Amino acid sequence: MKKILCIMTIAALFASCSTTKNAQTTKISSTPQQEQKQNKSLDYIRKVGDQAVYAQNIVSKINFTIDAMGRDVSVDGKLNMRRNECIRITLVPFGLMEVGRLEFTPDYVLIMDRMHKEYVKASYGDIDFLKNNGIDFYTLQAYFWNELCLPGRKQLSDSDYSQFTADMAQQTERSIDYKSDKFVFSWLTDVSKAQITKASVNYGQGTSNQSSLAFEYSSFVPMGSKRFPSVEKLSFNTKAANNAKVSLTLKLSGISDDKNWEPRTDISDKYRMISAEEAFSKIMSL
Repeated sequence: MKKILCIMTIAALFASCSTTKNAQTTKISSTPQQEQKQNKSLDYIRKVGDQAVYAQNIVSKINFTIDAMGRDVSVDGKLNMRRNECIRITLVPFGLMEVGRLEFTPDYVLIMDRMHKEYVKASYGDIDFLKNNGIDFYTLQAYFWNELCLPGRKQLSDSDYSQFTADMAQQTERSIDYKSDKFVFSWLTDVSKAQITKASVNYGQGTSNQSSLAFEYSSFVPMGSKRFPSVEKLSFNTKAANNAKVSLTLKLSGISDDKNWEPRTDISDKYRMISAEEAFSKIMSL
């Protein structure tokens, strides 16, 4: 099933505009009026941060749709996430047999084509289109978990919230931003719920490597005392790969905090390892 390898490898591309580990901020002296405004902004940002679910595991059936390279493919599957350990998407057409797997961990990216018994397993630095954009697992995790994040940070502490800014003039939908030399991170929030409804990052504005990634969240459902989006739509585009545009939609159902699963995939000796470049070359020839 050639479509499966196409889905899995294109899906990995959206992570390429993640984050860099060298971002720095500069503190500027402020007046009492500015400090009062900053305190109000900080209180709201903390409130948004507090909406993160407490669960350490999120497991759900999914309907996975990808629109890329002139293809629009939809397939059923499963999403398994364990905080700070794993993000895994498996493709199981008609709920019968797993045919493909995409797995992110802090150490590697794994793409498996079970139909052809081939796989790609590499560190982030080994894959050029990820390395060149400074991918970070923890930022990617924050997007999937509907949370705020900072480049290179495993998790946010209370003191980190001062690095964000919130536009307090907005009363219905309020933006929260973080800017570095190369990146602009933005989150759109529903003021009444302090809930993130969209997250985006723009890299290399005005350069030949300009790229952007956006996550849109909708159809929130209860998860413990918090709420979690049951629909996540990802949109990615970059000038670095012939203006490539990719759109992914995950529709979740039966969301749980099941912890009875292994966060690492064991690979059978029957599988052949191929390079990311070979996988991508196969896709381009389909």
